[in-house]
Amino acid sequence: MVRLFLSVDMVGSTDFKARLTGEGSGSWLKFFQNFFSNFPLMVAGQIGFEFLDDAHTPAVEVWKVMGDEVVFVTKPGSPEELTSILLALLRTMTMYEERHLADLPLRLKGTAWLADFDGPNIEIEIPELSSSETGAHLDFIGPDIDLGFRVTKFARAGCMALSLDVVEQVLLASNASAAALYLVGSEPLKGVMFGRAYPIVWMHAASEGFASLPWEIEADPLVAAASKAQPTPAADLQRAIDNMRHYLKKMHRTDRPPLRLGGEVED
Repeated sequence: MVRLFLSVDMVGSTDFKARLTGEGSGSWLKFFQNFFSNFPLMVAGQIGFEFLDDAHTPAVEVWKVMGDEVVFVTKPGSPEELTSILLALLRTMTMYEERHLADLPLRLKGTAWLADFDGPNIEIEIPELSSSETGAHLDFIGPDIDLGFRVTKFARAGCMALSLDVVEQVLLASNASAAALYLVGSEPLKGVMFGRAYPIVWMHAASEGFASLPWEIEADPLVAAASKAQPTPAADLQRAIDNMRHYLKKMHRTDRPPLRLGGEVED
């Protein structure tokens, strides 16, 4: 079984809370209560809208909340379903910023990654958090979970950072043209690919664009380059994925085959 994890985090929240500390916690607490209360509901609404004409609507559930970050988990059944989920989440992020953050120095950034639970990752039940009303509360542990949280380092406001496994699924999807993907660089991640630089891939909806603000472009060379770039050709993205697999197999005798959504693995 392959699960998709989706992280949405506040940008600028630390400075925002620090500036309002003297006014009491209530002066900033309401903004974050609003986020954790309303954002998941908006995600559910946009997922329903995205799959309105489909026989099946995927369940996108909150896995955990950490600080100013909410992490969702779902089980996409196909590359097309995964791509549609990403587009719905991006749309929700844009809508939430427009409705709730327009007059605040806060933004949202997103990350998406996959974890194979027929492979090296495991799910465990937390009895203390389980109940007859809500069912079993599951936690997820493994190298793919660790990788995903490392990739969040690449996330920026106005787009979504993707792991290479997610990129590959988008490339396979018949609705891939609805997504714009950008290979904007590479950077080593602690505990990932034995120290070799990991490709940084950002996504936005093809009908939109990077929602970067002028000072964000000025302050970040990656954002500045991406704002002027064209989407990366699919062949170049697939080459980056193939190079990663070749490196892992040749240099570290590690196989990382393509994932097949629905629990199967390609031959």
